[in-house]
Amino acid sequence: MAYGGSIPFIYASIIAPIPDLIADLGGKVDRPFRKSGVPVELATAPERVLPMRDYLTLLEAAARETGDEHFGVSLAERLEIDDLGPFGRLLTGAPTLRQAIETANALVQSYSPAMRCWLEIDGEAVRWHYRLVGVRDRREGRRLDCENTLLMFRTLIRLAAGPNWQPREILLEQATPHQLRVCEARLGAPVRSVGTAWALVFSRHLLGLPMTYGKPLREMERQSLRTRLISSAPEDSFAGSVRAIVGSRLSAGYPEISAVARSAGLSVRTFQRRLAREGEVYSDLVAAVRRDLAREMLADPSQSQLDVCMSLGYADASNFTRAFRQWTGVTPREFRRASKRSPAQV
Repeated sequence: MAYGGSIPFIYASIIAPIPDLIADLGGKVDRPFRKSGVPVELATAPERVLPMRDYLTLLEAAARETGDEHFGVSLAERLEIDDLGPFGRLLTGAPTLRQAIETANALVQSYSPAMRCWLEIDGEAVRWHYRLVGVRDRREGRRLDCENTLLMFRTLIRLAAGPNWQPREILLEQATPHQLRVCEARLGAPVRSVGTAWALVFSRHLLGLPMTYGKPLREMERQSLRTRLISSAPEDSFAGSVRAIVGSRLSAGYPEISAVARSAGLSVRTFQRRLAREGEVYSDLVAAVRRDLAREMLADPSQSQLDVCMSLGYADASNFTRAFRQWTGVTPREFRRASKRSPAQV
């Protein structure tokens, strides 16, 4: 998860299986994405970020669409740790399980103050805790996210303990008796509600096991992955986090201020005040995000001009060309020709 300017984010790699999962469970893929405001294209952009609030809304909408009240469990069953991009590879490349867990906890703490992961060792028992503190509403989405996270904990531990390993116990923050019964059946381990934080309980000796089923990393690879993770995180300011939301929504059209404010968990008036405090006006910020992305994409020869136009939310190429000329003084075609001649100048 990433964090920027008080708005919690999560990397889009976590939603990659959701479209196929919804379809396989008999639902219509477009409805949960439309309800949550998450463009379905983000499912194929693993290093992009989306607001945690939108992710929780997507989980809730997907659970309703499919009738799967434990959609978070179903999602975790479709994910491998390596599917989580640079974050996942840093975990599977750790030498031992303890180092993998400590890496996960440290990365979460560094990039997301809205999430808490920590180990509690009590004699021969270890509790790996998880708590989401950055979103106070979306109760059902938080439950689905916590179920998903605990199952991902189990997936990581299995890379050391073996593919059939099960935890001693799974602790839930809050759950009805029905949810406890269903969770226990789905997870294959004893489950109980403790009213504090979610946790996976396992034997202490597992911490020293090598990551037998992981993929070792050389130090150069490790540093490269950390660099990628840092570069994809939103800027540590409110305006920077708004830019990240805008960038993630452009492919669906112009991101209306009301929708972006809702993703930030704010009223439109408070949202505008927060931007003004940092010297930003929303419409100018959207234009700047479009301009910067357009320059970046046009410098990539694999992207057609139509692809760029659609990715930035323009209904037709003429509107895009007119806007790009206002920003840069040249047309997209002229810019692309110049970038081929001297890439360093564009």
